Amino acid sequence: MAVAISLFCNISINIAAAQSLPGLSLPPTDKHEVRAVWLTTLKNLDWPKTLAKDNISMAKQKEELRQILDKYRQANINTVLFQTVVRATTVYPSSIEPWDACMTGRQGGHPGYDPLAFAIEECHKRGMEIQAWIATLPVGPYDGNAAKRLRRLGYKMFKLEGDAFLDPSSPKTGDLVASLAREITTHYDIDGIHLDYIRYPEMLPVPKNESISQWRRNNITEIVRKVHDAGKDEKPWVKISRSPIGKYSDLSRYSSNNWNARDRVSQDAQLWLRTGIMDQIYPMIYFRGNNFYPFAADWAENSHGRTVVAGLGTYFLNSREGGKYGWTIDDIRSEMTAARWLGIGTAHFRSAFFTSNEQGIYNFASLCFAPYPALVPPMKWECSDKPSKPLVLTIVGDRLTISDDRNVGRSISYNLYASDLWPVDTESPENLFLCNIRSKEVKLPTNTLWRPRFFAVTATDRYGNESAPIQSWTAPKPAKGQLVCDNSYVVLSKSMTDDIKKGGYDLVISNAEGQNIMRKKILYTEKDGKIDVRNLPDGIYFVRLSRNEIKRKTENTHPGFFIIRR
Repeated sequence: MAVAISLFCNISINIAAAQSLPGLSLPPTDKHEVRAVWLTTLKNLDWPKTLAKDNISMAKQKEELRQILDKYRQANINTVLFQTVVRATTVYPSSIEPWDACMTGRQGGHPGYDPLAFAIEECHKRGMEIQAWIATLPVGPYDGNAAKRLRRLGYKMFKLEGDAFLDPSSPKTGDLVASLAREITTHYDIDGIHLDYIRYPEMLPVPKNESISQWRRNNITEIVRKVHDAGKDEKPWVKISRSPIGKYSDLSRYSSNNWNARDRVSQDAQLWLRTGIMDQIYPMIYFRGNNFYPFAADWAENSHGRTVVAGLGTYFLNSREGGKYGWTIDDIRSEMTAARWLGIGTAHFRSAFFTSNEQGIYNFASLCFAPYPALVPPMKWECSDKPSKPLVLTIVGDRLTISDDRNVGRSISYNLYASDLWPVDTESPENLFLCNIRSKEVKLPTNTLWRPRFFAVTATDRYGNESAPIQSWTAPKPAKGQLVCDNSYVVLSKSMTDDIKKGGYDLVISNAEGQNIMRKKILYTEKDGKIDVRNLPDGIYFVRLSRNEIKRKTENTHPGFFIIRR
């Protein structure tokens, strides 16, 4: 099946707009960057809004998810944190836990399809990774069916404010969470396991004895270790990630105000990174000002080579959620900018507030912050062997076909790069066209203002390791006589450059009105056969060579044209 490409024709305008935003200076976009969204199924908060009670409502439920994922794709989101285990309940047919009520309106009700399998398929169609988000310790109401069932099975739990939480000190708790992770990684083509609420409940008193505090941290770490081993045993490329409290601990100059991961809720998250039992960390830094920036920097500085993604309190942009705190779009824009300067990713909590464009956050994210796709950083600590580059890249009409006999037997996806210049620079994030293509046939755009002439393709394995590129030797044919122009330089044809090198010719450029452009505005670089046209305004221009010998009849050769459209 061919992959259709949707391009923004106003990318340059969007970047310019981003740079002109008051008080905002966006750093250069990196080719590798996690851009994530938490998609909540608990109580139908983000999805689904329609309960699956028959074939018609089931189809509507599926379509709702497609529309959400389309919005993500348009904003160049590359990671979906999909709530899969809710409150000792699931959104897939599990042999361990019952169906959550969010799918049909009743706990245990089968929606008529497998939502997790469907979500994985739809995410992968759009080049996005998907991680199964597991709410680990919350069970729901203490007198609810889920809590009663687990108590009958011998699981220990706390009763706090009417809700049940599994006891982290019990080995059965870690075994249960690990069994869910193993079940998911075994039966589904998932990209990661994302652990949420793996902590001692904040309603419990904080131990005053350090030995007890360390004992609690050890209990939580042991659960993380069991999940890591369960996931990696099945598929070593599956990412293990976690969303801890946004502040690890007090800093030398900034207090956590008694709300931190390590001491308040026993999450020794930096230890998880240091010992390699965590691949990605998504600290929930739902704060502003000095409660955000120094703590985000602390996570970045203590990543130990793993991937750090700043969890953003995007929900605070909603008037009912954060109106009383006075959150504005400037708060989140500044935090996203700071995260990029720190070299870490961003994740929005939660989906509905992001896609509904609260205070313009979706517009900023899609048009200004991330106008180009990005690859998820590779897990080089697991494997650093790059796949072989694709064997052949063929373009016939609007179809690009990849032949890749060198990577037979490996789970491979492809990245498509495009440019008006050959060879295509695959290190430039601006040239990244599509990520994680799982088809070997791509339908190229035919109706965009910008029609790239050259393409390159790389292969990527499940660890994120990227091959060298295969460059297109042929390209969709431009109009007859059209020269390659990237709005800064024009590439002359080989016949032009050969005659210029021989001497006896003047290079002449004229505008659409037939007026010759003054020579001082034309800078020809003999080394690479390019004309510098950065000083020329947008328009259509004509190029020719004219003999400069005084007594010979003027002769124009090698006519061509180029278009500047910024």
